[in-house]
Amino acid sequence: MNISLIGVGVQGSAILSTLRGIYEISRIDCADLNIARARRVKSRLKDDRIRCLRVDASNLHSLLKVLKRADIVINATLPKFNRKIMEAALKCGAHYIDLASDDPLGELELKDRWVDAGLTAAITQGGPFTLNAPVRAVAESMDVVREIRLRHGWRRADSEPVPVWSPSWCPEVALSEWESSPVIYRGGVYEKAPTFSGMEDYHFPGPLGQLTVCHVDYEPVYTLPRFIDKGLNYVDCKIPPDLIAGSLIKMGLASRKTVKVKGVKVAPRDLLLTLLPHPADIYEIGNPYPNVHLCYLGEIEGERKGVRILHKVYRLTSASENVEKYGVRWADVSVPVAVVTLMLISGEIEPGIYPPEGLPQQFLKNLADWGFEFQNVEYNI
Repeated sequence: MNISLIGVGVQGSAILSTLRGIYEISRIDCADLNIARARRVKSRLKDDRIRCLRVDASNLHSLLKVLKRADIVINATLPKFNRKIMEAALKCGAHYIDLASDDPLGELELKDRWVDAGLTAAITQGGPFTLNAPVRAVAESMDVVREIRLRHGWRRADSEPVPVWSPSWCPEVALSEWESSPVIYRGGVYEKAPTFSGMEDYHFPGPLGQLTVCHVDYEPVYTLPRFIDKGLNYVDCKIPPDLIAGSLIKMGLASRKTVKVKGVKVAPRDLLLTLLPHPADIYEIGNPYPNVHLCYLGEIEGERKGVRILHKVYRLTSASENVEKYGVRWADVSVPVAVVTLMLISGEIEPGIYPPEGLPQQFLKNLADWGFEFQNVEYNI
């Protein structure tokens, strides 16, 4: 089985590391615009199945050239390239996996093309979005589902006296996350809310404790209502606000509009992203990342046998635990992708397009076999 991995940043390199344990894979083409980065990852992993290629993910011809031998395409680059990579995968007769999306509902509308081709696209399989699968499983156990509230939190294990804006994943996406208006699903309608709105103090389990969170524009708010039809009236998602990113945006430093500085035209956003070291490069040269505690949590409110219920499902982990168990910090991304890859190899997923909540229930069982489990607490209300 041949795999093509597009994008070898922090998440792509973690996926590549985890895929090494799948012996059904005979070849992995890791492709990036920065081929030197791909070669550094290959040198560290020392796996003869890995081949490094250069690809321009914005160019269909470049993609087709790289993907021509692929059985499964894993898209670990920017969401803005999703449609182009999906099109290339279809043309090459390959299954497809991505981690995030700028337009998840638009991707779902492509289902018929994938079914007709006998191929599967597993979309938005990154990190916190895996929570969608147990959220749907809980919803299936209820007679009525009224509200779903997603709360994701993280806290550094140490303190940082002078904070520096240094995202642990793609800086461009991390910045864009706070430029987009959050969306709330209410009464069958997707409503836009102001950025940084809906601030609340939420108490997370374990070492995270109480954290301030606010609305964010995340894919599950769009996709969960498409897969849960039991009277669902409300879905939102909140995460800790990135106040430094917000300040940069308000100051105009995220602007794409050029300004003249001492006779030279420059876009503030380009300058900002150029000055920031890419997290993948920091990792590859051996600089340590701080330990971070993480919790992805969903509240499902509904009824079972006439009794009102609040069910919480969550996964609590840390970067150090991920390294100890899986050898990578970003196992929250790499393990679900590896599990989906194995399911595609074994034919466990029907042709079509599926976010995590659309995958077969076997997905959760397979995750558990990898030690990737969720905790559950339920209350009568």
